[in-house]
Amino acid sequence: MEYPMVGKRIKEIRLKNEMTQTMLAEKSGLSEMAIYSYESGRRLPALEPLVQLSNALNVSPEALLCDYVENLSGVKGNSLINKVNSLPENDRDRILKIMDALVSAAG
Repeated sequence: MEYPMVGKRIKEIRLKNEMTQTMLAEKSGLSEMAIYSYESGRRLPALEPLVQLSNALNVSPEALLCDYVENLSGVKGNSLINKVNSLPENDRDRILKIMDALVSAAG
């Protein structure tokens, strides 16, 4: 898996928001080590930390994962991703919430 893409996006958005890793850790409720691990590409955030990060950075989870999701293989997955990406932002957000609920129910 290409974890560095997600980490690069987290760092990019964090810096755009003029936040340090410490500030992001405090605002998200995650540890500084977790922030470092995600940004360095050593780990990929699970669903809950991903939501915490996106909330702290004021972006959708999709904004953090877009490079990662766009590079997933599989025609069916790419087709679905393209359809979702072509929707207005509020519809994409609604679909992501539904997907989160489905994943939580399955897990």
